[in-house]
Amino acid sequence: MMRVQDMITQRPKLLTHMYWKEKAAFQLPEDTNDYWVLFAVENGSFTYEIQEEIGSATFGDMVLCPPHVNFKREVIHPLTFHVILLQWEDETNQPIQVDKTHLSGKITLSDFNRLSSNYAHLKKWYMHDITLAASLRQHVLTDLWMTVIDEAYSASPDAASPWTPQPGTHKDPLIQQATAIIHEQAALACSMKEIAQTLGLTQVQFTRRFKKSTGMLPIDYLTALRLQKVQHLLLDSDWTLQQIAGHCGYENEFYLSRVFTKRMRMTPSSYRKLHRL
Repeated sequence: MMRVQDMITQRPKLLTHMYWKEKAAFQLPEDTNDYWVLFAVENGSFTYEIQEEIGSATFGDMVLCPPHVNFKREVIHPLTFHVILLQWEDETNQPIQVDKTHLSGKITLSDFNRLSSNYAHLKKWYMHDITLAASLRQHVLTDLWMTVIDEAYSASPDAASPWTPQPGTHKDPLIQQATAIIHEQAALACSMKEIAQTLGLTQVQFTRRFKKSTGMLPIDYLTALRLQKVQHLLLDSDWTLQQIAGHCGYENEFYLSRVFTKRMRMTPSSYRKLHRL
């Protein structure tokens, strides 16, 4: 179990960065690598198995696999994600070895605004081989790690890192079915009560099992899916906010703006202006 204080003394050094958009399946359903591998999910979802941990990851999640450890994965919904190979260094920039059991598996971050900004900058500098681009991508990776430390410390100054075993590390067939339904209905009037009934559960049972399996409440999972789609449309289209709202399951642009601003800590128009490349 790693303490926050221990996390500060080690830093990730970026070796290579790859970006994949709307990937329907992994070319290799499992493999091992000579370096640490970080999967940072921008959109979509996938299941994974690393050592004793089994789980699923979507936007807000990063999955870290140690070197020489088998990494099994399967796409659930078309996946847009960053793959980063890295090694660890100490405060003097010297390579160090870290405990594989203390530093692997899923990391869930709650600062979606900061996360989205980092992903936008990674995309901006993808495929640029110049020294400046490499330095900027390293800066983004460092900030992702600082976000992990920040959120771990905010939870409790003496808390363990986000890799401490937690709910969401086992498969629940009913909840896998539920997430599939939510993905299919995210752009519609998605009712958690109706999904629970479809699965033969009460709404309370459904909420508890969903939280245990994914680490999120069903409504938060739905909101994360919708807002991720909103972010893509803000950056990749010229649609009005009203058009985006109708395409992402929101009644109108005013409600969408309220939800977006509360979660992302900025208005949709500010987000589009800041991150559009």
